[in-house]
Amino acid sequence: MPPPLAWLLFGRGAVHGLDDEDHARRKELLVAAVRSLDLDELAEDVRLRVTARLSGLPGGRIEVFDTLATAYGAAVLHSAGIDLPADESRRWSRRMAAVVDGFGFSPAAYARGCRERARLDRWAAALVCDARAGRTRTPRGGVFDVLAGSDLDHRTAGIELLNVLRPTVAVAWLGAFALLALDAAPEWRERLADPAGEEERLAFAQEVRRTTPFVPLLAGRARRAASHDGVPVEPGDRVVLDVLGIDRDPMVYPHPHLFRPARFLGRTPSAYDLVPQGGGPLRGHRCPGEDVALRLMSSTLRAASQRPLEVVSSRAVAASRVPTLPAGGLVLARQR
Repeated sequence: MPPPLAWLLFGRGAVHGLDDEDHARRKELLVAAVRSLDLDELAEDVRLRVTARLSGLPGGRIEVFDTLATAYGAAVLHSAGIDLPADESRRWSRRMAAVVDGFGFSPAAYARGCRERARLDRWAAALVCDARAGRTRTPRGGVFDVLAGSDLDHRTAGIELLNVLRPTVAVAWLGAFALLALDAAPEWRERLADPAGEEERLAFAQEVRRTTPFVPLLAGRARRAASHDGVPVEPGDRVVLDVLGIDRDPMVYPHPHLFRPARFLGRTPSAYDLVPQGGGPLRGHRCPGEDVALRLMSSTLRAASQRPLEVVSSRAVAASRVPTLPAGGLVLARQR
């Protein structure tokens, strides 16, 4: 990823820009931070927050993306040990969403994202400084405690804290597409609403990730000579992971352009045939937050499928923009 985009999305000095032993040590710390999240508690918190917001429907309709971004943000901040007043939680969640929205290099979105990245970096570094100075207390063993208690300098610890919080907010993009897919597949509503239907909800979420991944490709540079299927790769060559091509491989997914959540019932994809958040083993550059994304999407699907809601905005999606969303962030209203 070009440095201007990597600095915006991940922050300067983040784990994503490291390799070899430096990457392994930092990745171990970040995985420990992610695993310190109580996923059951986080997923239930999200379900309750989304349920409350969908039940209210101010004005009879609701914009899905902003609703999910602020609900996911509030839930992960609380789970990480950072409790804020509701208005502050919404503000920081929207700032994290703005950073993600800017990395596709749309000029206005990029400029806005850079402004918010600077604010977020200062905020997160201050949180770490306050915790280390004993001015604030955090739950032992939580995300914030793990990172604030590390040997990273306060700025880098803050950046890695954001690399747990921001990707959780970013699941709102997938959540919006999940509710768009639910509107187009009402035959799944009853199964997804069932409290015992976690397997079905996770299958539905996997199919959303397969058909509408966050990015169409991921790129990197080869650091040593290699070959792939007889094609030589030299050091410095740009290598592209074809996310869309792999996730729509007809040899793995028959009729890949059809939305069929049942293809994931009773099937766990390998590390190489479903790559919406990177491929390969977790010790590499694959995102450690896939389980978080799936559980948040499942909670969102359960909350939404229990209510008679329908899409009242355009279903159009701009394929030329990264990251993209349904028009208007997807607007839901009560079914007539």
